[in-house]
Amino acid sequence: MTRLLNSAFLAIAITALSLSAQAQPDKAAASDPVVARVNGQPITRSAVLELYGQLPPPMNQIPVEQLLPGIISELTARKLIGEAAEKSKLADDPAVKLQLQNAREQVLQQAYLDRKLKAELTEPKLKARYEELIKAQPQQEEVHARHILTATEADAKAALEEVKKGTDFAEVSKKRSTGPTAATGGDLGFFTKDKMVPEFAEAAFALQPGQVSEKPVQSQFGWHVIKVEARRQAPAPRFEDVREQVYEIMSQEVIEKTVADLRQAAKIEEFDWQPPGGQLPKIAPAQPKK
Repeated sequence: MTRLLNSAFLAIAITALSLSAQAQPDKAAASDPVVARVNGQPITRSAVLELYGQLPPPMNQIPVEQLLPGIISELTARKLIGEAAEKSKLADDPAVKLQLQNAREQVLQQAYLDRKLKAELTEPKLKARYEELIKAQPQQEEVHARHILTATEADAKAALEEVKKGTDFAEVSKKRSTGPTAATGGDLGFFTKDKMVPEFAEAAFALQPGQVSEKPVQSQFGWHVIKVEARRQAPAPRFEDVREQVYEIMSQEVIEKTVADLRQAAKIEEFDWQPPGGQLPKIAPAQPKK
């Protein structure tokens, strides 16, 4: 394995190491055994698993045991660079101090919000909001339709005449349709109006179960003969299928309320940041990553 992470990620990791290198306990807990040591500093199993969890696809699909030598090599490099940085007294450099302060603030901010969200967004609360959202969402109608798709209007009219004479619609579709659903008798399943091109949707939703379009309908895909098999109200999505969306909605609300409460209790002062003469220093644009 070459490098597991890019240089930018490594730089962030080194900053984190400079914060915690001296705080590492010499003896790992029994549940988190030491897998390597670097100049006496331990590398624990949890550190290995944390780095493994940060790997992008497809590397994160490879069993951790196969990547273990490379992961330990990467963690060893980080330890060595972090140790060298400490010995070089880089933590005393003003620019580095500012970066460390910013990194510390970001870690604390994220930890604070994570704990707030964990406390607020319980499963019962998520399910209750899910029920509210479902009730507030207007019900949509669905139709179950079949179609016969042809390249020309003449072919579509010929197919329609065959259906009118009593030939089973699905059999005509299998024989005459040029669409990918021909093998299943033109079966499109249930769909809402917004899932189809307008011309097709308008014609399909104007039909009742068992009805066939009186004339072929043209769309960007060709000419359609349509039959509606059934109509129904679209079922509500299951909680399990939309849990993440509900969580995102509620987490944003919690964060906004948290910030609003903190603002209300804080003393916030803003000052003129323009330098004398109104000339701001030029800031070089960020360079794209290679």
